[in-house]
This record gives sequence, C-alpha cells and structure tokens, in this order.
Amino acid sequence: MVEGMAEGGDAGAPPIHLWVRRVGVYCDERRKTWLVAVEEEAGTLRARIQRVRVPLGEALRPSQLPPSQLPHMWQLSEGEQYRDSNSRIWEIQHHLMIGGVEELLLRLMPSD
Repeated sequence: MVEGMAEGGDAGAPPIHLWVRRVGVYCDERRKTWLVAVEEEAGTLRARIQRVRVPLGEALRPSQLPPSQLPHMWQLSEGEQYRDSNSRIWEIQHHLMIGGVEELLLRLMPSD
C-alpha cells in the first residue's frame, strides 16, 4: 500500500498524456481537465496536478503562453514517471484520491 492511501483511495491509472490548454490548465487523452500548480521547495520543482472540471475554452498555442517552469506536455513513461516536452523526467510522488479529487504530485528529477 502506497503511503498516504488511507485518507484517499485508489485513483486508478494516471493519465497517459497531459497537454497544456492555457495557463494552469491541462487536458488528458480522455478530454478531462487538470489544474496544475507549481511548488518549489529547496530548489526542487514539483507540479501538483488535480483533476477538476473546468470549461476547456480555446487552446492556446505554446507560443501564446507566457514563460513557465511547466512543460507544454507530459507523457507517462516507463516506471513511475513522466517525460515532458523538454525531455525532462518527473517522478510520480503520489497519485491518489483526496477528498474526492484525483491528484498527481510530480517531482522534477535532477538532470545529469
């Protein structure tokens, strides 16, 4: 059992892809929307990603988005991690249900 599962529960399989729609809003392969918040702690970048229903609205092109520490896309890869559109690796720290909200917490792995 993964630590922290007690207060939440099994969230099922994580999304395979997350594409940016506009600032702070991503969309997965099932057209579910996810809100993303950046957290930085001791030089470590994390992305707290929660599945929240928001109007999709019009997608912005990457060139229309302001500079961000977040990638334009994440793709689930081998093991418990995502690879982003900048070829960086993000480790899944947790994926669970918290108060009925599906949440992913990703941590950017140090690049060699």
